[in-house]
Amino acid sequence: MTRCSAIERDRNELAAVPPPELPGWVRDHLTTCPACQRRLAAARLVRGMIAARAGDMTPSEGFAEQVTHALPRRPSPEAPNGDLWKPAWGLLPAFTAAVITLFVLYQTSSVPGPTGFFSTESLSAGENLVLGSDALEADTVLAAVLEGNER
Repeated sequence: MTRCSAIERDRNELAAVPPPELPGWVRDHLTTCPACQRRLAAARLVRGMIAARAGDMTPSEGFAEQVTHALPRRPSPEAPNGDLWKPAWGLLPAFTAAVITLFVLYQTSSVPGPTGFFSTESLSAGENLVLGSDALEADTVLAAVLEGNER
């Protein structure tokens, strides 16, 4: 640690010590470092000004009331609030985005539909297209379109 950083770290304590009682290394450093000398002198000056004014500082009449009236009013926690659901409306966009994301992921999923629950042999071409086939083939789609409502 350099001497400048040590003096900077302990500046408030050193400002309280009279100059003749400062440690030797601090006095030696202050003779060669004008920046530390100015910082310590400024700290002594501020400390002296605060000490001189601290004794006769009394707040004016009604100071506490002025501060209290200047503060913003907040509703009391016991008061019923008609906008109970107002904070929840802020979550609506996030909920909507989550639902849309899940819908898109489900639609683009490569996981096949329900299979093995029932036999797909008796399904019509359209039902087979929706329930039974993993990949769409042009012939299956054409058969489903031509089939219409017939079985």
